Formats: sequence, C-alpha cells, structure tokens
Amino acid sequence: MAFFEQQRKNSYAKNATILFGEPEGSLRQALRIALNREGFEGIVDFDRMRALRDAVVKSAPDLLILDSEMDVGAADAVIQEIRRGGLGDNPFIPVIVTIWEPTQEIVQRVASSGADDIMVKPVSPAQILDRIKAIVQARKPFVVTSDYIGPDRRKDDTRKSEIPQIEVPNTLRAKVRGEEINRTELSESIQKAQATINDERLRRNAFQIAFLVEVILPEFKKREVTAPLLKGLEKLLETARDTATRVKGTKWSHVSELCSSLMQVTASLRDTVEQPERKEIELLKPLADAIAAGLNPNADAGELAGQISNAVEGYKKRGGAL
Repeated sequence: MAFFEQQRKNSYAKNATILFGEPEGSLRQALRIALNREGFEGIVDFDRMRALRDAVVKSAPDLLILDSEMDVGAADAVIQEIRRGGLGDNPFIPVIVTIWEPTQEIVQRVASSGADDIMVKPVSPAQILDRIKAIVQARKPFVVTSDYIGPDRRKDDTRKSEIPQIEVPNTLRAKVRGEEINRTELSESIQKAQATINDERLRRNAFQIAFLVEVILPEFKKREVTAPLLKGLEKLLETARDTATRVKGTKWSHVSELCSSLMQVTASLRDTVEQPERKEIELLKPLADAIAAGLNPNADAGELAGQISNAVEGYKKRGGAL
C-alpha cells in the first residue's frame, strides 16, 4: 500500500468520488474504513441500484465498485449504459465488479459490459486497493467492436490486432496524483474520445452488417426458419438501429436514410420470416454494401470483401454460432 502513502500525506485521494454498490452492510463498512485509511474520503455506498444510478448522474464519480448481482444482475446493464453514453456525463468511469459465484455465464456477461476489472469474492480491502492502484497507474486503453466498448480485455499486449486502442480520460488518476481538473478541458476531452469511439463503432457496425447479410442470405435459401436466420435478423436489426442513432449529427449523417431502409426491410423479413418477400431479401446486400461504402469511403472494396469472406468462413468453422 506504499503507493497511497504519499497520496495520503498530500491529501490528494480525498478529492476522488467513489460510488460503492454492495448489498451486504458489513462489506460496505469494511471497505469504507479501508479506503478512509488510505485517504479516500468521498465514498458513497448503496445497497440498491436505482439510488446508485441516480448518483452516477448527479455526482460525476471517479470510480464505481459494484456487486455483479445487485438487484438481480443489474450491474452489467448499468455498465453498458454508461459506456454507451446513456447514463451520466462520463462514459469512461473506471468500474470494478465483484462476484460471489463466478459462473462462466456471469463472468462473460460482466466482462462484455465494459468493466475494468472483475474480482471474485470474498475479497479483502487490500486486494481492492491493489486494483485501484492498477487503474491509477496503468489503466488499459479502450477498444471498440460491433458489440463491445470498454477497456482492452486482451491479456497478451504483444499480440497484434487491427483494433485501435483509444486513450480515454481518467479522472481517478488525475485526482489521486493531485492534478488540477479543468471542467471545460475535461468535457472537451470526453467529447473527443466519444467521437473517436463513435467513428470506430460505426466502422465496426458497417462490417458487422455486411457480415450478417452474408450469413442470412444462405439461410433464406434453405426455405425453412432456422436459428441462425432468426438470430441473424435480430442482430442485423439491432446493428442497423445502433448505426442509425450514431450517424445523427456526424459527418456520416448521409448514411442515416440507408440505415432506416435496412431497418424497415429487416423488420419486415423478421415478421414474415416464414413467407418472406423475395424483393426484400434481394435488397439486403445492396443496402449493406451501400452502408459499408458510405462509412468506409477510403476503403478498398476488394479488401473489405475479403475480410468479410474470411469472417464468414470463421463463422462456419465455429459451427455457425452468432
């Protein structure tokens, strides 16, 4: 805990605001005492998610510590809402999640929500302080895919990836280090990072739309309602909807009408999946191609097609699981 000794002497840690969601009162008290000893004074704890959600909006926290099953598994939904910019002013708040029963389903759900760290209970205050130290000293940059926004989850930093890493504001680090936070500059920094993430998400969405269409079209030829067809249509509609929302007010706003058309066609095919209109099926690929071209104007069409083809082949090798 030597890391926090200097910070406590300089009284920097007391400036940080920590929201702690935990149903067990004794655990809340133990962590509060431990954090107080390290100089953290701005700790607000909750035993219900609704009150914590309100605090995220009103208090601009620098760190969240949440129990995964608060209010029956609401933590991951709240984290996703934060990361997507739908809750509070800062989608980059560091989040530590604690779990009592680390089943594969729960761990996957929380990891996919955009949490910085997952800790299996029982955890000691010292362990949590070590994780806070890691977030202050070496928080991982954010990455964006078609279904994930959050800290890079790769354990091997040397492994090559085409997914760019995005540095995001870290108010916890700034406050613990005693750095002055200019609210105007922070707001501008958050907006800049959000714009970068939005552009990357749109690029990933365009790829996902094209990929899903390539998966869906062969399923229609089977003339039967299959699980990949139903799930593919739902994911296609969801991705088109997310894209339509994200292009509003951006340099990509001209793609909005294409997204709306794709949403209408996809929704219609989903609702008439047993007897779909051939004309609507035939519209899927040109709409997907137009969206891909609109969101990737400088991309080589042949190279993009090759990437999509490789993704489809990988999908088949995995057994066709979306």
